[in-house]
Amino acid sequence: MSTPEFQNIEFQNRVNEVDYFFSCLETLYEFFDQKQSKALKNKLVGSELNHSDFMIILKSNGYLMLYNLIESTVRSLIQRVYDEITIQRLGYKDIRQELQKLWINVSYDSLGHTTTNFDQHKNKAKEMIGFVINEEKIVLTEKDISLNGNIDFRSIKDIFRNHGLTVPNDHGARVGAGLKEIKDKRNTIAHGNMSFIDSARDTTLSDLLVYKEEIIDYLSKLNRNVTNFIDTQNYKTHIT
Repeated sequence: MSTPEFQNIEFQNRVNEVDYFFSCLETLYEFFDQKQSKALKNKLVGSELNHSDFMIILKSNGYLMLYNLIESTVRSLIQRVYDEITIQRLGYKDIRQELQKLWINVSYDSLGHTTTNFDQHKNKAKEMIGFVINEEKIVLTEKDISLNGNIDFRSIKDIFRNHGLTVPNDHGARVGAGLKEIKDKRNTIAHGNMSFIDSARDTTLSDLLVYKEEIIDYLSKLNRNVTNFIDTQNYKTHIT
């Protein structure tokens, strides 16, 4: 049985970091609108950049922080399910169909996509059949969670569905757009396709704040869904 208070600590700590960052960003914007900010503005003037450019760079970092929160949360939620399977020492026949299919894919993928040797495929099938017959225990780990830096609204739904989990329908109107925007901006920055300034030049702080609030609310609901999934032992084939 899971303990929600314990399970929420990592998520809450990351949310606190994000909230603190955006609170400081808002405070800076308010300060730079005041006359007494002139001295600091002058200190932030470089050969080509100034305080306005600094604020845009901070907004780009906001995208990175939000993406980090999204991916780490999804990863940790799926890991909670895997941990429960390990703790309960469940075998193939003990877990629900979606998780059985997932284990088959993970096990077979260990051959590698370039494998063409028929005997290797045959031996892997024999090994997996023996695993099921002998009622060996399922072990799924973090490396089996495929995210690839492309988490958005659709991929979250796919990941959850593939594990037999449900996603909330009562989310904010801009959650989907926010998740896609954050993923796209994060990728352009991380892959060096755009500079920090170019990535967030047309981004308003108010848009980022709306995305932040709705996404944190959405992730909190995902968290509750996974907690309920574990508490009701819905990862099992038959609930007793």
